[in-house]
Amino acid sequence: MTVCKNLTWGLVISTYNREKVLPLCLELAIQQSRPPVEIIVVDASDHWQDTRNQVMGEIAVKAPEIRWIYEAAEQRSICLQRNQGIRLATADVLFLIDDDSLMYPTCAEEIMRVYEADTEGAIAGVQAAAVDQPPMDVAIAGNRKQTGAASENFTTKQSLLSGMMHWLWKQVFLMDAKKLFLPYDGDFPAHPIPSSLANLNIWQVELFQGYRMTFRREVIAKETFEPLLRYYSAGEDLDASYRVSRHGCLLMALDAKLHHYQSAGGRLSRFKISVLSALNQALCIRKNAPNLRRVKGLYYRLMMRRIVAELLKDLLSRRWSLPQARGMVVANRYSHKLFSLSETELADWYVQFQREFLEQNRLIA
Repeated sequence: MTVCKNLTWGLVISTYNREKVLPLCLELAIQQSRPPVEIIVVDASDHWQDTRNQVMGEIAVKAPEIRWIYEAAEQRSICLQRNQGIRLATADVLFLIDDDSLMYPTCAEEIMRVYEADTEGAIAGVQAAAVDQPPMDVAIAGNRKQTGAASENFTTKQSLLSGMMHWLWKQVFLMDAKKLFLPYDGDFPAHPIPSSLANLNIWQVELFQGYRMTFRREVIAKETFEPLLRYYSAGEDLDASYRVSRHGCLLMALDAKLHHYQSAGGRLSRFKISVLSALNQALCIRKNAPNLRRVKGLYYRLMMRRIVAELLKDLLSRRWSLPQARGMVVANRYSHKLFSLSETELADWYVQFQREFLEQNRLIA
């Protein structure tokens, strides 16, 4: 990796129908104590030109020293939009946060402090620290997302539990990313934290959450986000950050504060979320596990645990149609076909499966 004491950072935002909160995200970016050298927005909205005109006419003019790129998405997909933005970027470090992620004034400065202290070039990515309160009073038209089983901030919830309840939450209900993610190489890479970072307020992590991640551009440009997660991208952050972690250490900068506003958008049913989340994981294992037979076996063992966990959650929440448990059962069935396909067959089949599954109420054969 390239090691430099004066690194640049750029903001890469993938957006879709977030014209209310996106300008606030960008305003906070240009108000950073250490501003970006470039801001790249890839917009998949039908009315993207209107939002571009607003951003360029009201926000970009305040920061003419920043390189601004605002363009239409080549295809609507958070993974493909992120990859499109990465190709356009030139900065040393890329902030790939969400369009409703609100950075505190020193967020970028604290993250860049970590990268620049890394004289060995051993750090591949740095994640911001999530906080419950936004950096200012936020009044945005529209609703905030109603967080549920698929989108809760489990770290916050876990902090309220103790003893047996904490154990049940993680071990039985599997409400922890590390419990659900299967490392493709059999385990998470073991990277020591460089001694040059000893005095920084950091914490080593294995996986990133998509709304607050940053990477060295040269690493994420090699790995990119999974292009076959075309229509529903759940797990794309875990997949990408794990593959990046093969190149170097992942850290969280505890003083780099960021609030995830979580704007409401189009929401899938719990059943569809469950099916596609589990199949997305199978796809990433199929494409990236060196010892596929071993990891595939672990996947099916995990799926049995997930069926039980989702059944318990459905029953405790009085969802008598059992949407999450049924989703796991359906995903388990389709995963057998997914694992049996060649690379070429897989690309065609999974893209078609996502599209038809989301558009229709029936399952395709």
